[in-house]
Amino acid sequence: MVDRLSRVIIITAICAFSAQFGVTVIATPLAWWVVEEFETTWFVSSLIFSAFTIASTPLEIPGGILSDRIGRRPLIVGGLLLYAGASVLFPFARVASDLIFTRLLQGAGAGIFFPAITALITETTSYENRGHAMSIYNIGVGAGMALGPAVGGLLFTRYNIFMPFFLCAGFALVSVILVSLLVPEPGHKAIDRAKLQVTGGNRSAIMASCIIIFFGIGVAAIMTPVFAPFAAKELMGSLSLPERLEIIGYILSAMLAVFTILQMLFSKLMKHVGELNLSLLGLFLCGSGMLALYFATAPVELFMISAVLGAGLGALSLGTLTLASKSAKTEEGKVMGIYYTLFYAGLGAIPLFCGWLSDVSGPRILFLGYAMLLFVLCVVIWIYALFRPIFRSI
Repeated sequence: MVDRLSRVIIITAICAFSAQFGVTVIATPLAWWVVEEFETTWFVSSLIFSAFTIASTPLEIPGGILSDRIGRRPLIVGGLLLYAGASVLFPFARVASDLIFTRLLQGAGAGIFFPAITALITETTSYENRGHAMSIYNIGVGAGMALGPAVGGLLFTRYNIFMPFFLCAGFALVSVILVSLLVPEPGHKAIDRAKLQVTGGNRSAIMASCIIIFFGIGVAAIMTPVFAPFAAKELMGSLSLPERLEIIGYILSAMLAVFTILQMLFSKLMKHVGELNLSLLGLFLCGSGMLALYFATAPVELFMISAVLGAGLGALSLGTLTLASKSAKTEEGKVMGIYYTLFYAGLGAIPLFCGWLSDVSGPRILFLGYAMLLFVLCVVIWIYALFRPIFRSI
């Protein structure tokens, strides 16, 4: 029999699955919209993807603070409902601006949802079990991201443009029902204002987790607006368009499946090496995968590269999320809002800049340059941590 705490953690994972499925289900239809329907540039493709984060980023901290004041459940339910409504609008897009507007609405839902759901985990789990709980939550995140491209591509090519997005809305509504019926609102803790001061160790931990997730999640962001059209045009020219779209969906899903499968293993590894070292390992693996993309010449190579990228994203996501949550002594919603502000800033700003850079220099040069950036970042943060330990007061 599942105890109440385990039930809450499982439901948070289901909610995360619903939200992330909607983020990545657009990957395959987006490649079709860009290549065939709208014939847009790399920049417009990236703008459609980034509209999600343009709306969500400024709402993360206010959403987190609001959840500290009125509770977690109202923000979780409200965010999911807005998310579901926006998803239904996607198939009715007639021009690229329609897609941008719909992604803005979807991003607004995410902006009030994610700080509240992760603050709920932080508030209901003990310090010692936080990493395990976050790994279960991340399994939901990874599963949603993994199934989105493959299921989206399959439903799109087998049925029509409506099916992937109606399924996305259905998942979100199921999550709303589960939260409304089975997740109690955590009792608010009395806050000692004298303890609200953020110590140097806490600030360093939050800063490190935010920097790593900003640049690390940029790898996942680049894969949809830049990698998907790049692979379809330059590496799969001999295949029909439906075949290219399906293969791209499988490649992206393979990357995110590795992200999901390795979460429990990373949770155990994190107990031995610590949150920061796990995060840096993930950053290094992501850099290695981006470097390999620079040399890629055949579709089969992309599946192996996707495994490396998936492992890297899984490690840095779990490491930074746990590190940030352990830094939240009080006002968990606000701290998680800060974390997700940088998370979505990376998802939005990086692909937008990289889309423009791809128009100028080509995707391959972009992959090479981003790999070098991640390697340098690993070294800089590692050296900083040696001289100023960030776990001192966590």
